[in-house]
Amino acid sequence: MNKKLYIILGIVIFVVATAAFVAGRMLNRGVSPLGLFGPADDGISILPAEELPKTPPEVEGLFVERQDNIIIVQGGGPNVANPRGVEVGSPEHLSGGPKSEVVITTETILYRDTTQPPLRRPSGDDPRVLQQTVEEGTLDDLNSSQSLVMVWGRKSGDRIIAEVLVYSNSVYLQKP
Repeated sequence: MNKKLYIILGIVIFVVATAAFVAGRMLNRGVSPLGLFGPADDGISILPAEELPKTPPEVEGLFVERQDNIIIVQGGGPNVANPRGVEVGSPEHLSGGPKSEVVITTETILYRDTTQPPLRRPSGDDPRVLQQTVEEGTLDDLNSSQSLVMVWGRKSGDRIIAEVLVYSNSVYLQKP
């Protein structure tokens, strides 16, 4: 009888603890228990701007330097392994990959990312989707080593001939 009581009491404690955990996750993340019903990181999804290609970029990472119409981009993007334990998407994470030469031609379309991050984290009633906005940019504006770059184009040997290039100041893209 005593052994049966301990087993039942253990099951009840386990069920109550699980329910409290799930309820806490729902309250803290805006009805997202265990990340099953929404984004797992900061709760914000970014919809790409209409002007950008629908395919994944050839290269994305940090702007390193510019030599006339050639820029050097270092990084590999969000699918790069993270052995050092730094925050994914941070400048430290993006700067660990290989360097790529990107050729800018007169036909390359340049955009500057003008997306404004929300002032505070989303709660249960806030929208969780942010529309990316871009405006026409120039190569002369791309001079900061803190700029994140995404390039769509075609590979030609070791270089990428850019068709569309988007750059943004990584300071604005860091998580709060």
